[in-house]
Amino acid sequence: MAGDAGDSPFRFGETIPAGTVLEGPVPAWFAPVVPPEPPIPFTHDLLEVSERYVVVDKPHFLPATTNGRIVRETVQTRLRVELDNPDIVPLHRLDRLTAGVLFCSADPGTRAAYQKLFQRRQVTKTYRARVTAEPPVGDSWTTVDLPMRKVAGEREVRVTCGGTPTRTRVRRTGDRTVELQPATGHTHQLRVLLAHLGCPIVGDDTYPVDAGLDLRDFTGPLGLVATRLELTDPVDGRPRRWRSGRRP
Repeated sequence: MAGDAGDSPFRFGETIPAGTVLEGPVPAWFAPVVPPEPPIPFTHDLLEVSERYVVVDKPHFLPATTNGRIVRETVQTRLRVELDNPDIVPLHRLDRLTAGVLFCSADPGTRAAYQKLFQRRQVTKTYRARVTAEPPVGDSWTTVDLPMRKVAGEREVRVTCGGTPTRTRVRRTGDRTVELQPATGHTHQLRVLLAHLGCPIVGDDTYPVDAGLDLRDFTGPLGLVATRLELTDPVDGRPRRWRSGRRP
């Protein structure tokens, strides 16, 4: 903590009286007032709870973490309250509209070990998508490399020269269904990829056409589910695998 390290004159947990004049910028925690939020009528399922981590099956429409507009109605906040653990933090991206397996750290002491797995791309994440047209891929895995760029102030991510390189494995699994394994973690990577291939995901409100953001519209779930997550536990060396019970 900043106080323990000598970087702040205040100790961790110390309340700073209103009106206190500071000599300069001071690292400090603050607790903003969070207004009441309408409940999101979907619940997560606990897949595994341990001292080190919590794995959940996230529903569509429920954010993993706060996005600035939603604070209370998130997987992170719900888990912290439900399990009485303020240290729970999701360790990877799962969009609000995407359902499926979400891995969360529950212990600051082992968090870095699990974070490194995600940073080093040593976690296998498999998704299944239902698309609006026949995908131009076969039954075997095909690797697709695309440069993507998120422009500040825009919802859409663009495929453009000079963008951030992304890599995704994709294969057909049935009539207008595909399986995907992203090797990188760019915003909206799978949604942008499938729209670029001419087979947007069913229910996508942004690709290929931005229909506008409505956080209270629960009528058309996105046809995308994170179906599996696999890793080798960095603490005990055991292989671990979780599956979602949801379908796109």
